[in-house]
Amino acid sequence: MITTTSPSHRRGTPSTSSTQSLLTHGPIQSWIRRLRPLLPSFVADDLFPEHRPTWRLHPTSYLDGLRGIAAIIVFICHYTENNFRPLTRPYAPIPPAPGPDPPLDEPPMYGSKDLPDSLIQLPFVRCIFSGRPMVHIFFVISGFALSYKPVQALHARDTAKCYAALASSAFRRPFRLFGPCIVSTFLIMCLRQLGCLPGGQETLAEELWRWRGAVFHQVTWPWAWDHDLRPAYDVHLWTIPIEFAHSMLLFMVVLMLSRVRLPVRLAAELGLIGYCLVCGKWAGFEFLAGLFLAEMHVLRAARAKEWEGHEEMLRSRGSTNWALKAFQVFLIVLGLFIGGWPNRFADRTPGIRYFLVLTPSPFATMDALAPQKFWFGLSAVATVWALGDLAPLRRFFEGPLAQYCGRISYAVYICHGPVEELFKDWFLGHPPIPEYGEPGAPDYKPPLPATGVKGLVGYETITQITVGWILGLWLLAPVVIWAADLFWRGVDSPLVRLARKLEMMCLHETEPSPRSQGYSAAA
Repeated sequence: MITTTSPSHRRGTPSTSSTQSLLTHGPIQSWIRRLRPLLPSFVADDLFPEHRPTWRLHPTSYLDGLRGIAAIIVFICHYTENNFRPLTRPYAPIPPAPGPDPPLDEPPMYGSKDLPDSLIQLPFVRCIFSGRPMVHIFFVISGFALSYKPVQALHARDTAKCYAALASSAFRRPFRLFGPCIVSTFLIMCLRQLGCLPGGQETLAEELWRWRGAVFHQVTWPWAWDHDLRPAYDVHLWTIPIEFAHSMLLFMVVLMLSRVRLPVRLAAELGLIGYCLVCGKWAGFEFLAGLFLAEMHVLRAARAKEWEGHEEMLRSRGSTNWALKAFQVFLIVLGLFIGGWPNRFADRTPGIRYFLVLTPSPFATMDALAPQKFWFGLSAVATVWALGDLAPLRRFFEGPLAQYCGRISYAVYICHGPVEELFKDWFLGHPPIPEYGEPGAPDYKPPLPATGVKGLVGYETITQITVGWILGLWLLAPVVIWAADLFWRGVDSPLVRLARKLEMMCLHETEPSPRSQGYSAAA
């Protein structure tokens, strides 16, 4: 879930010289330059290529791209669940079950559970709005990214470098995770007081006191470990305290195992991974699995370096590696199918119900969503592992689109909720709402005319709902990307640089800079 400061790919292509000359020279040049900070970075870089930064690929750039695409899917998930909930239902007719069905999550005018399926509800396709599996991918990537540099140092038998990387990461982690969230929730508080968002308190003092409580007891509260605290002002930030707590757990495990031999370390990591599963601690399992994948990645890179110049051996290995590639493709396909696990009626969804039955204890009995967490966690680990070896998929996630999404991924995660809440009534609106009650009665509500996309295309049939979903996403997504781009440049990146400066200020004068040792710990 967390963006890194590692460089990646150059994005976009420059505009034609005539277009650039028209926009950046002449009388409108000064106006364009004044507006440059408000433009999306990819637009500003095309208009002013002389200021375009250079982004380079590194060995784990594909993980940055995967994290970026996952963040976009999380936004689409919440957009769908909040505004087009009928599309989140299972993709097949729901057979009856003993007892009454759970109550619908929306009033009757927002669709019936007897609606037919839309194409985007089909297996694999529905992964475009399956955001819950993406959270588990975030955690596996975080475990990989945070442990990669220390593990590299351990394989080079440079424990001093490992300790410096761990100390640097632990020092910066609260700034990296909590700083942007504190800023975003403060902005949401201001918007509520201004009446732009619902839910404001009567006075500014009450609002500030409530915001203080949310920041201290929910956003920055690491003591719940893997419990959904549903933070006020933005419930989507429930993963942040979990991310922080398990980052510290990861650092402790790496430190604890830093002096043992490699076979012992790998065995201990596998033992801790299994222990987390036995205890039902899905987040701990995912972070430590990311650590183990980092170990495998470093070992594979070292083996590839040893084989350089041995073309015959490499060709022989490639010809016998097809079975492994086929297995990895199978894991990716299986993960995409499991990613379509619906939030309700999983026990009556074809295919998914068999995984539900196979869920081991304690996940099978913890709560209604625990079984999907188990399977999402396994799928996330398999996906991160397989992508490192499947060249076509790896090239996609190393491409300019995925790399740009990776740079703004944390900002997208933080901004998409309040931006959607701010603009959804303008863009999406509602279908015609008939009057309710008798005129003059206390509960009487007058009729409301149709507004927005829902009013334009309707909201009665599954085709209307699907078309409305597409049009609304086409309107809202650019606003979310724009806001995330501004937040990334204005808040996220400056806080990363501030954490680095504070660390340098607090170090002993004789302490070498982590950046001078050839690695970055700001994962």
